[in-house]
This record gives sequence, structure tokens and C-alpha cells, in this order.
Amino acid sequence: MGQCFSDNGPLRLHNMTDHKEPEKDLTDNEIVRLFGLVAKELDKAGKNVTIVAIGGAVNTVLLHSRESTTDVDFFYTTKTENEDVHSVVEAAKKVSKSEKLGDQWLNNHTVLFIQEENMMILYNEACSQNREIFRAKGLTVLAAPWHYALTAKIDRLAKVGAKVHDLPDAVTYLHELVMVKRALVSTADLADWARKYKCTQANSDLLRKINEAYVEKYGSQGIDAV
Repeated sequence: MGQCFSDNGPLRLHNMTDHKEPEKDLTDNEIVRLFGLVAKELDKAGKNVTIVAIGGAVNTVLLHSRESTTDVDFFYTTKTENEDVHSVVEAAKKVSKSEKLGDQWLNNHTVLFIQEENMMILYNEACSQNREIFRAKGLTVLAAPWHYALTAKIDRLAKVGAKVHDLPDAVTYLHELVMVKRALVSTADLADWARKYKCTQANSDLLRKINEAYVEKYGSQGIDAV
């Protein structure tokens, strides 16, 4: 999720397992079941971790705007190696092996696209937003802040290789923002967020395309002064 690349800060990406099973389409019920297995492993290890999901899992489980996704992207409070992320990775390894899942079904590769100085801010914003995807003893999974999810998705749409679900995803995140703000999202805010997260700023054609798709789905505009 997201293409706004960052090279700030030390980083260790985790390969979730050493084997290579085919990727599978994960439905909302399947993702919740897998989270439950990870939670049990974390609880057995004496851990209780809150992570932030971004991308397909949010759309599939929380927003129900997709039927399935092939993986779950998450981030934590920092790019650097830490005990909590390690615990999640180890728990996911066990689940991946027992369930014969692809080795990236739960991964933190999205941290490549977030600047270190924004990691804790986005994590705290996700906690304040408090849109839960999953909660059980050992593991809580929250949705990423809507403004960041939208900014990263616009970045995808502005570049070659956008996927068919990227536009509907952007429209869905925009709607969540409109409902929270109880107002249209301004083009100035969209530009500010793109600068802050070092993402591509949408041109007027792309903004019109997103707004037209929003009107088609929700019957009113979502972006101001397009």
C-alpha cells in the first residue's frame, strides 16, 4: 500500500516465513480468523500488541468495499527493529506455516513508504481514530488514519501501474474523511498531505476523476473546488 518512498531511518523488513506458498485470496472472515490465531500466539508469549493496518485488509474487513485481499500490510511506531514487531512476526510465522499461507500474508513492508518522523504520529492518529479491524487478548488491529490512506492511494493512482481497485479504494477513504469532517475535503489539504508524506500530488484531472467516482457512488461531491 502506497508508493511514496522514504529512505529515512534504519529499517529491517521481515520475511514472514522461509517457505513459498501461493498467495490466497483472504476474505473478511478468513482475515479475522487468522488474526485470532496470531492473537493466541501473542497471548501465549505474554504479549499484547496494537498494530495499524493499511490497504486491502481495511477495505475487506472494516469497510466491506472489497470481497478479499491477498495480504495484510501493517506498521507500528517506528521503522527500527523492536520487540513488539518481532513478536508479531514470530506469531505470524507460526500461523503461516500451520495454515499454508504465502510468506507475505502479514507484512510490514509499508514502512518503506513512511518517513521515520511520521511513524509515531500516524500510529497515535490511528489510535485516536480508533476504527478497529480486530481486537482480542494479545492483538489489536486498527485502521490507518483515513487522510494517510487516501494520500497513499492517490499516490498509487498518479503513477503507472495503478490497480483496478485503487480508484474505488480512494473513493471509500475519501468518504470516511467526509463523514469524520462533516465537510468536503479541500484540494489544499490533499496537497498538504502529499507534501508531508512525500507522495505524488494529484493533478486536476485525477482529482476530477476521483470526485466523479465519488458522486457516482455517494450522490454528492467529496472534494471541494475541483
